[in-house]
Amino acid sequence: MRVEEKSGMNLLRKGNKDLIKELNRSLVIDMVRLQGNLTRTEIAKKTGLGLSTITNIIDELIKDNLVSEIGTGDSRGGRKPVLLKFNGDYGVIVGLKIEKQQIKMCLANLEGKILHKDHFTYVLKEKNQLSGVIIEKLESFIEQNVCASKVVGIGIATPGYVDQESNEVVYSPILKVDHGDLKPIGEHFNVPLLIDNDANVFALAEKWIGLGREYRNFIGVTVGAGVGAGIVIDNMLFQGTFGGAGELGHITIHQGDRLCYCGQRGCLELYASDAYLVNEAKRMVSIGVPTLLESLTPITPESVVTAAQRGDTYAQELLVKQGENLAIGIKNMVHLFNPEAVILGGEGLREEEFLLKGIKKELAVHFFVKHPRKLQFHTTEMGEDVWLIGACALVASHLFKVPIYK
Repeated sequence: MRVEEKSGMNLLRKGNKDLIKELNRSLVIDMVRLQGNLTRTEIAKKTGLGLSTITNIIDELIKDNLVSEIGTGDSRGGRKPVLLKFNGDYGVIVGLKIEKQQIKMCLANLEGKILHKDHFTYVLKEKNQLSGVIIEKLESFIEQNVCASKVVGIGIATPGYVDQESNEVVYSPILKVDHGDLKPIGEHFNVPLLIDNDANVFALAEKWIGLGREYRNFIGVTVGAGVGAGIVIDNMLFQGTFGGAGELGHITIHQGDRLCYCGQRGCLELYASDAYLVNEAKRMVSIGVPTLLESLTPITPESVVTAAQRGDTYAQELLVKQGENLAIGIKNMVHLFNPEAVILGGEGLREEEFLLKGIKKELAVHFFVKHPRKLQFHTTEMGEDVWLIGACALVASHLFKVPIYK
C-alpha cells in the first residue's frame, strides 16, 4: 500500500513481528504515561493484550527505567497487585512560546511538570535570524539548569500557519515571518523538534493535563493578539489537510466590511482580538466619549482593562462587546463540531469579568441549547503556562509514537 505525499512516496512498513512488538510497547507506555497507577492486569484488560505479553513489555520498560513499581493496590483475594508508574524524570523537554516581542521557554519533565522557566525579549534586524537568537539563549538556559544530555526534544508554540509536513512556520503576520525556518534549532541540539500553531498547542496542553482530560470532544479557543482554535475530536487533535484547521479568527462575520491582513474582509479577528480593543478605544476618545481612556495613554489592551476595573462603563461595555463578538465565532464552531466543551485561554483574559459576561450572554442561545447534554464552558486553569506545557506535549506525544512509514 502506498501513501503519496508532497515530499515524495512513503511506503508503509510491513506488518512483521518487530512492528507489532513496537506498537504494543507504544500502547502500553502511553497507557501508563497518561493514566498511571495501573496494574499489569488492568493494562491487559484495557489493551486486550495477553497478560504474559504485558508482563514482558513492563519488564523491559522497568529495565529501561521508563516505568517503575510504586506499591500495591487493593486485593480481591490472593496477592496484592503491583501498581506501575511512568518515570516522568527519564528525560527533559524544552518548551518554547514565540510571541511578537518575546520568547518564553521552559524545561519540563515528561509528565508536563515545569522544572525551570524564563523569557527574553528580542528584535530581529533581518529575516530568518530567529533560529540563531533562540539557539544562543537556549544554550545558556539549558547549561544553567540541566544537563544537556537529558534533553530529549524541543517543542515550539507559535502564532501563524505551520505546515506539519515541513515542520515550518509558513506565514505569521503577528511575527512578520514568511517561511521562517526553525529547523536549525533541532539540528543544533540534535534532538527532535516539533512546531505547531499556538491554538493547537493550547488544546494539546488541556488534553494532556488540563480540563480537556474530561472530554473526548472539545474546542480550545485562544484570544489575544489573534484568535484561534484547537479542535479535539475523539481524543485526537484535528489538524485538517496540512495543519490549517481551527483558523477561527478568519471566519467571516461581517461580509464586505473591514479589510483583514489575510486579504479577506470582515474576519472575526477584526472584532475580537486585542487590536479591536485598541482601535475601538481610540475611536471613542477621538469622538469625545467621556471615558477614562482619554488619560490612559498610550491606549493598550491593558489600559482598557484598567479603565474597566476603575468603573469606566464605556471600557466595560467595550470588553463585553468583544466577548459577544468572540462568542459569535465560537457558536459557529459549536454548530459545526458539536463539542462537549469549549475551553478559553490567552492573554485576552487579562480581566475576565466583562469579556466572559459578553461570551456567556451570546452563548446562552445556540442550536443545541435545548439538548439535555449542555455545552460546558471553561477558562483554562493553567494560566500563561498552558503554552509551554502544550509545547512540551508536542514532544511527549511524539517520543513514544511508532513510525509506521519507511
